[in-house]
Amino acid sequence: MSADTPATRGLLGWLRQTLEIAAGLLVLGVVFCVTANVFGRFVLNYSYTWAEELSRVLFIWLVLLGAGVGSLGNEHVAVTFFRDKAPAGLRKAAALLSIAIVYVVCICILLGFNEVISGYTSATPMLGIPQTFLYSAMPVMAILTIIANTIALVGLFRSKTP
Repeated sequence: MSADTPATRGLLGWLRQTLEIAAGLLVLGVVFCVTANVFGRFVLNYSYTWAEELSRVLFIWLVLLGAGVGSLGNEHVAVTFFRDKAPAGLRKAAALLSIAIVYVVCICILLGFNEVISGYTSATPMLGIPQTFLYSAMPVMAILTIIANTIALVGLFRSKTP
């Protein structure tokens, strides 16, 4: 992220920087857990029961938090070959359709999460981490994506070209 972009200023810049630091810490946690387990298995001939489960939880959060951060920076994967060849009006319509679809998916995630956590009391077998904590990565990603989509929508209406 370059220093002169709007995403580096204000509340959005602070949010993105904080989330990038959190994602970095999650990467360190995953690397530590996997390294500890590999070292334990091959050097000590002992398997740490907590390492596999914790690395899985951290990795799920890492992927979904990273998706939200990527959305905030408009860094998601997109196939732009046909969009770039289309006239300006069609490009804007395609961008609006894309934003609308993402809004619908995020709203479905948020509504579905509400249904999932109602009465859900399960925990992970070894560490006892509540499954609701594990599943709460989805609505966090959805909220970050909604914020990013709203910024993209405002930018689309402010600019003459998508």
